Amino acid sequence: MTKKGFFAVAAVFALSLAGAAASSGTGIDGLFRKTLPNGLEVFVMENDSAPLAYVEIAVRAGGVSQVPENAGLFHLYEHMMFKGNSRYKDQKSFMAAMNSLGVGEWNGSTGVDRVNYYFTVPSDKVRDGMEFWSLAVRSPNMDEGELEREKGVVLSEIRGDYTSPAEIAYAAVSSKLFPSCPWRVDSGGNPHAVENATVAQMREIQEEFYVPENSAVFVGGDVSHEEIFRFAEEIFGGWKRSPRAQAGVVVPPKNVSDSVVKLVYPNETTSDSFVLAQYMLRGPDGQCDAGDTYAADVWSEIARSPDGLFKRMMVSNEKLSIADSDYVGAGYLTARASGRISFSAYMKNEGNPAEKADEFLRAVTVDAVGAMQEPSSGFTSGIDVVERRLSDSRVYEFESAEGVLSGISGSFASCGADYFFGYDSCMRSVTEDDIRSFVSSYIAGKNGVLFVSVSPSVFARYEKDFRDGGFEVVTAENAFWWNSEGK
Repeated sequence: MTKKGFFAVAAVFALSLAGAAASSGTGIDGLFRKTLPNGLEVFVMENDSAPLAYVEIAVRAGGVSQVPENAGLFHLYEHMMFKGNSRYKDQKSFMAAMNSLGVGEWNGSTGVDRVNYYFTVPSDKVRDGMEFWSLAVRSPNMDEGELEREKGVVLSEIRGDYTSPAEIAYAAVSSKLFPSCPWRVDSGGNPHAVENATVAQMREIQEEFYVPENSAVFVGGDVSHEEIFRFAEEIFGGWKRSPRAQAGVVVPPKNVSDSVVKLVYPNETTSDSFVLAQYMLRGPDGQCDAGDTYAADVWSEIARSPDGLFKRMMVSNEKLSIADSDYVGAGYLTARASGRISFSAYMKNEGNPAEKADEFLRAVTVDAVGAMQEPSSGFTSGIDVVERRLSDSRVYEFESAEGVLSGISGSFASCGADYFFGYDSCMRSVTEDDIRSFVSSYIAGKNGVLFVSVSPSVFARYEKDFRDGGFEVVTAENAFWWNSEGK
């Protein structure tokens, strides 16, 4: 159960990609970085395999930057950037300019930790491409009439989520996992805030977040880093720092309540034959717990091993009726202030599903977590092999210049770009004791959210058992924080 904006930022390169590139300052062959005097970070990945150049600009903003009164306005801002700027007076001119650059595919996204815009252009158009995004970010029109029209588009997207089972499930869990600030993980937004959005609010977002010290530019492909750095200084050098720039965010508490929160969702997309159970907890956050994310990643890889102890324990529990290891999962996702740990299982619908869900919770929090903390259990045996496998698997994610830069962009937003460059060595230094310490600090004895999805017919048959068992029933009406609170 993921959502746009949640992304793993761990990025690693094989030795074949990491050469003696001392001149790059990154330790990675062909990859260069520079920070302009105004704080803007610039990253260049040289790869002349095709006469193309990838251009992206990313801003540390999105859900994590929101308060209830402006939740959804970063999403709206993203849309407004395509409505014209100081050079291109309207959306038609904006799109025409993009077409003249030879852009085949382009996109913009608003996530929990990052807002970014990107496209690929012929390499001889790279300067124009960089300038195009500079204009879009630095001088958007924010026309009042266009703002009113675009509100309808954003509202239709938000309201579309209201009927999506996946979005309902995500919203329900997020509201319980982040009870003090559910809007921080809702990059779509609050329809009431969007309806009342003003141009003044858009300009406030621009002054506080769309500033050079909070942004980065990524260029990759058939380019020269010296030339790109020169272009960056010419195009972005005059972008002024802002005295209103926002820095860190308040990190939500790790323990969500005094006891486990239990939810059941009568989900029309769930088969009568299965019960889906997920248990989620708060994990390390990139802003303040980056050092713990390496152990979290290695733990996640160990827990996901098909023949590993965790999956074997869950499958062998006859009360859970799990067919095989493919139906069990565990993992961790890094984020700036919303790191999550998750356990999941698809269980055959045999017997009482409410009792089965409680047994899943017990099997995870007592049996599995107990074994993860016990040195003699063998949970962490072969950690060197696991770390090597984790390292090697990342290679395929970064085979292109675009892939490399996308990885840096994700790290930039959640943990800082330096995290990307130091990741491999830090991850490979994780020990068995570090894994046990991670489990003790973030999982053992901590309270999370147990989420159970069953078909409506199964729920109707066992509704009393779920309610008697302390499960809160999830509906579209109570899942979304802005709706359930009457915002």
